[in-house]
Amino acid sequence: MRILYLFLSVVSSVFRCNALEKGIRVLEKHMNLRGIRSYHFKTDHFDLRYWKGGNGPVILFLHGFGVDALLTWRKEMLHFSKTHTVIAPDLLWFGKSSSNLKPELSAQREALLALLASLEIPSVTLVGQSYGGFVALDLAASGIVKTEKLVVANCPGTTFNTSTLRNVCMQFKVDKIEDLFVFESPEGLQRLMNLSAYKDVRVPANVLKQFYRLYYSDHHEQLRELLRSLPEEQKRYPDPSVFHGMKMLVLWGEHDELFPLQEGIRFAEDTAAEMTILKGCGHMSQLDDPVAFCTALNSFVFR
Repeated sequence: MRILYLFLSVVSSVFRCNALEKGIRVLEKHMNLRGIRSYHFKTDHFDLRYWKGGNGPVILFLHGFGVDALLTWRKEMLHFSKTHTVIAPDLLWFGKSSSNLKPELSAQREALLALLASLEIPSVTLVGQSYGGFVALDLAASGIVKTEKLVVANCPGTTFNTSTLRNVCMQFKVDKIEDLFVFESPEGLQRLMNLSAYKDVRVPANVLKQFYRLYYSDHHEQLRELLRSLPEEQKRYPDPSVFHGMKMLVLWGEHDELFPLQEGIRFAEDTAAEMTILKGCGHMSQLDDPVAFCTALNSFVFR
């Protein structure tokens, strides 16, 4: 994540105002030049924005609780589009996606299944980070679309002990976990950044305000409900043994403050998955060290 924050700091020094918007337009243009473009899939119930490019077997990238697909997965999309079809949606109520459905995990699953059906995609490799990992596990467990391989990064899925979140709330002085992820000011965003990254990084105040306005000022109630519903939705998850036999990899930042490493180890054991621990990384390991993350992912996908 330090690399993302460095990018934001650089663009803020180049543009006096609207730094983030201009920086994102630069990223979008770069993606378009590499053949990865954004589209909208609309139904009566949702408007799902997604990025798509490349050719070959499909990899579906699912981002975590914050920002969007582009800022989370741009490096992975660029890398794997050389050999695969890459798809990375903004999940419902994030980025440029919206919905009138009830905010819960099943809404994410149904929207993605509808998207894959519209694109006539029968099988995918799923890569989900944090909240996106919960969505990936839900998709894989449904069996509706064949899962070729499953990668879960910093997401304890079916075995997570929700009581550990109390320690996180105490550490960051909030009453409920949703207060940590859904906040009313740019100061809350800085706190979330410090939780997600291995080392605290200060973002220029003007960029922080723009970041908050673009990514965190809308859909507050829906996002809170997504978090509130997760513990209850875990109860309908199948036994972890449903993932036995799947080609599955668990990636984990060794310094994850939200989901401690021991949670990842337990999850990998219960699902009989391979595990790779990423040194010097926090909760957003693909942004803390994109090279190490992409190397581990690349090794698994091409095995």
